[in-house]
Order: sequence, then C-alpha cells, then structure tokens
Amino acid sequence: MPPKFTQAQVDAAIQHVTDHGAVNMATAIRYTAVFESAGMAPPQELHRGGEGDLVTAFMKAFHDRCAARQLPPLDSLVVHVAGLREGHPGAGYFKVNGYVDPFGEGGSAAEVARAGAFWKAQQAAVKAWGVTYRRSH
Repeated sequence: MPPKFTQAQVDAAIQHVTDHGAVNMATAIRYTAVFESAGMAPPQELHRGGEGDLVTAFMKAFHDRCAARQLPPLDSLVVHVAGLREGHPGAGYFKVNGYVDPFGEGGSAAEVARAGAFWKAQQAAVKAWGVTYRRSH
C-alpha cells in the first residue's frame, strides 16, 4: 500500500524545519508544526485515529529524504512538546537510526548513553549546518 503522503509534502516539512529550526540555531520544532506544514493532520489525531504507522512512515520518509538531498539530520530537531517525551523525539527517530530509545523502556545503560550522545551529535551537526547556511545566504 502506498503511503498517504507525497514527496512534495515531505519536502514542505523539510523546508519548514530548515526555515524555522535549522537556520535558527537548531531550534526544536514541534511534530504538529511539521505535519501541518505538510498539509497533514497533527500526529496526535493520526494516532487517535489508528494511523500511528502513518506518523512513523512520514518521519522515516523525512529522514530518508534529508539524506537523499544531502541535508543534515533535520529530524533530530523534531520533538514532542508535552507528555513524558516533552522536548525529545519519538521512539521512531532512534529506531530509524539504529539505536535504542533512551527515553523508553529497555536497553542497557551503555546503549541508552550511546543513543543520547548520538541524538545530541545529530543536533550539533544541524546547528553547524545552519550557521554555514546563514553565512552563505
């Protein structure tokens, strides 16, 4: 079954994160804002409607599209703004990157530490890219 979103929607979300997060000192961006910029329902509504897999698929496409466009890992800026994961990315972010979820259940102390360090390094890479981008534009 093809995804319920287009590459143009993914690109719109990437542009939103670039404009409002990456070039702004790697500021965190709400999942809701990312999905709204793509013309999609907020993730909370998708989860409540039984379409949690769509949220994961969209963020995976976002991640892959950044790599294909030789952009930094912009998905590292996308975080929850409420609940237990406030200020942190969803579990899918870590799964896509091959790490345990440091904010979830499971994983050894070393695995959790590696995952947290990876996320911080990804954010630092975006921040460095944003500085270079601002200086060149």
